[in-house]
Order: sequence, then C-alpha cells, then structure tokens
Amino acid sequence: MREPSWDRVPPFMFERGSDERTVMNAQRSILVIEDEGRIADLIARGLAGAGYAVETMRTGATGLERSRSNRHDGVVLDLLLPDADGFDLLHELVGERPRRPVVVVSGLSEAGTKVRCLGLGAADFVVKPFSVRDLVERIQVQVHTAAGPGGRMIGAGPISLDLARKVVDVGRGAVSLSADEFALLQRLMARPGRVCSRHRLLQDVWGSPLEGSGEVLDGCVERLRSKLGSELIETVWSTGYRIDVSTVGEGP
Repeated sequence: MREPSWDRVPPFMFERGSDERTVMNAQRSILVIEDEGRIADLIARGLAGAGYAVETMRTGATGLERSRSNRHDGVVLDLLLPDADGFDLLHELVGERPRRPVVVVSGLSEAGTKVRCLGLGAADFVVKPFSVRDLVERIQVQVHTAAGPGGRMIGAGPISLDLARKVVDVGRGAVSLSADEFALLQRLMARPGRVCSRHRLLQDVWGSPLEGSGEVLDGCVERLRSKLGSELIETVWSTGYRIDVSTVGEGP
C-alpha cells in the first residue's frame, strides 16, 4: 500500500477565540501511539495547541505500558504498528478503561476496518491523510463527553447514546445497534436539527463515498428508523439527513 502524502496535512493553528477551550483542556492529557515521527509530531503539536498535555509512544508495547502507568484522558492509536496488531491493542486499551476514548487513525480506508474498530470500542476512526484540525476537534468531543457526568454518554432531545456499550435509548429502553448504525447515529446526533450531507456521512462512517455506497447509507438509515422510530431521521432531498429531536416515533 502506497504511503499517503502527508504534504496534504497543513501545520495546525488555532483561531483566535479558542482561549476558553484551551484553558478547559489544560488539565487533560492525551496519549498518542504512532510509529511515524512526522505524523506523531503533527498530532502532538495540534493537541498541545489545544491545551492538552501530550505523550507520544512509537510502539504498541511502550504505548500499552504507558497507558497503564498514566491515567490519560484519551488515546490516539495508529492501527498499523511495527510490533503489535492494532486490533488486539485497541481491544486491550478499551478493555482496561472502557470510559477512556480511543480514537483510531489509519491508512486503511476499507469500510470493514472502520466497522471492526468501532465494534471493538473505538470512539472514532479517522482515515489518513487527515486534517489535523479535524482530528483534534474529534478528540475534544470524545474527551469532553467522557468527562461529563454521564461518562461516555451523549444526548439530543429524548435520545441518549451510550458510547461504551454501543446502545441507544429513545425512552423505551436500550436498543442494540450494529457498528455502522451506531456510528451514523452518533454523527447525526453531533449536529441535532442540522443537515448532514450524504458525502460527509459516507466519509465519516464508511471512510469514503465509493460507488454504490449511497445505497449502504440509505439502508442504514432505514434500519435505524425501524429500530428507533420512523420520524427520528428526516430526509433532506438531494442533500442528506438530519435528526429531528422534537418528534420521536413510537417505533415498531
């Protein structure tokens, strides 16, 4: 597999007005497990710019050891490491501290890879090459959610999403979702009432908008509607979808 061109990743800079967010992150730390020095430095610089304390480890063994000796608030994990199976390492990191979010970064863009990582408990999956700004913002969302009173729970209107157990509750009890259903709902809930474009949803949930993947997205939406209520996800024709937290159907 050809190495992604990291010339596409610009140096990270925060806009003015982010001081409050930087102060909020000042007491939090992130562990970065990434074997490629330039990528690790880019991630570390972006996180440091957001106010986090950052530790970088270049192997799976040292990363796992460090994660056990320091209570980091989040982990960034490269899936392809020279000394460890990334899936096994992800399983161990999540198993040891389920409430600590692990964000996976990988040059593997196949939908099956992302689904497997989410199924193992990854909080998010980002395909290389990525925008460092986007990665840091995703990490901030996950760390902030995990630090809240509900732990790794997010809510929008009557809907609550348990990020650790991968279940959703719309007021009728917990409903189990597949990895791609959960990831899609999580993306929509991050923007309640706002339209999410088809292209962005396909990119975020399945890695890339491949030929025929539109049917995959539509099918996933229909499965969510059948499980959670037909009025929950609104179709915005020719644009995408949005979650309507004001009307939750009675479900099947």
